[in-house]
Amino acid sequence: MKKIIVSAAVAALALTTTASALEDIKVNGQAKIWYETNNGGNNDMFNKTGSSAEATYKLGMTGKQGNVGFGATVYQASTMGLEGLLVNGTRTPTTNGDMYVGEAYITAPVAGATLKLGKQELDTPLLFTERWHSAPNTYNGAVAIVPATKDLTVVGAYVGQVSTAGSFKTIGTPSTQINQHGAYALGGLYKNETVAVNAWYYSLPTLAMALWVDASMNVGPANVKAYVATMMPDEDVASDDTMAVALSGSGAVGGINLFAAASMVTEDGALPLANVGTGFKKTKLPTAAVYLDGKAVAQPGATSVKVKASGKVGSTGLAAQIVSCSNSENGVFSAADESAMELDLIATAKLGDFNIKGIVMHRDFENTDAQQHVRFITSINF
Repeated sequence: MKKIIVSAAVAALALTTTASALEDIKVNGQAKIWYETNNGGNNDMFNKTGSSAEATYKLGMTGKQGNVGFGATVYQASTMGLEGLLVNGTRTPTTNGDMYVGEAYITAPVAGATLKLGKQELDTPLLFTERWHSAPNTYNGAVAIVPATKDLTVVGAYVGQVSTAGSFKTIGTPSTQINQHGAYALGGLYKNETVAVNAWYYSLPTLAMALWVDASMNVGPANVKAYVATMMPDEDVASDDTMAVALSGSGAVGGINLFAAASMVTEDGALPLANVGTGFKKTKLPTAAVYLDGKAVAQPGATSVKVKASGKVGSTGLAAQIVSCSNSENGVFSAADESAMELDLIATAKLGDFNIKGIVMHRDFENTDAQQHVRFITSINF
């Protein structure tokens, strides 16, 4: 018994010593319910066959010991047993009942740079974390951030894998998955009082090389931003490069925020200008809507226009956006539809500690019946 007591005392002392050496310990969390229904095809609105939902719980912690920082995030997601009653299944990318680590990384200074190693969220134009679904995707890799000058930051990254629901997948290609060679990115982020310019180079072994440049500046009361990007596939993938150009402008008039954008992607390209890590699901082109996203406006041959207005009525945020996309080369979602339009009405509000977001979407196609979607997200943060 004495040995057990002594061992317990030693363990408690060791734990106390380790904990006291850590600094800036912060814990955060979120509980979220994500639900969507639609009347597309043979579905009826709010019928279980056309509905999906998920309850997601997130718990995160960050801290540091000396110059070394760390972060970890755990997710648990499920339908809470509602399959067959209210919904037909969960929402990607998670699997019902999954509990998994979303992030697990360390940060450390190295020769004037900050190095971040491990499973982490990313925000670059062609490799980024998507947050439209119930839980975000993350990446396994290494990122170095170097403050080169007062106005210029250089970012270098190696991305080995994208993870969804705790499982690692290699970076996605147009069909299945890329290979086991990962991806490399080098970015220069420049910003002064007049202009902001971001330039990125990507090497995606056996898939493509890619370039992305965007620049923004204020012109009178408006902010104007221009985009140029190209995807140059490996000769074993395709022979034609894809180039995209886009222009957007935003400003406020009488308390209403206005936004307009247009984009064009060359017809003879082979690969879209969208998120390589998720099989080109989402895009950073400014014309994307909820469903008219990387699978539409970023595809070779696409020409798209977007107009958005947003503001507040009391404490409720309201937004309306309309996106039109045409693509005679590859169609919009299907060969039968060379054009499509999407109208989104978005409302956000706070009810006590709960954040509530509702989206009503009307999708109109050239040769397919129109359909409506309703998405509802409520969350509480701590």
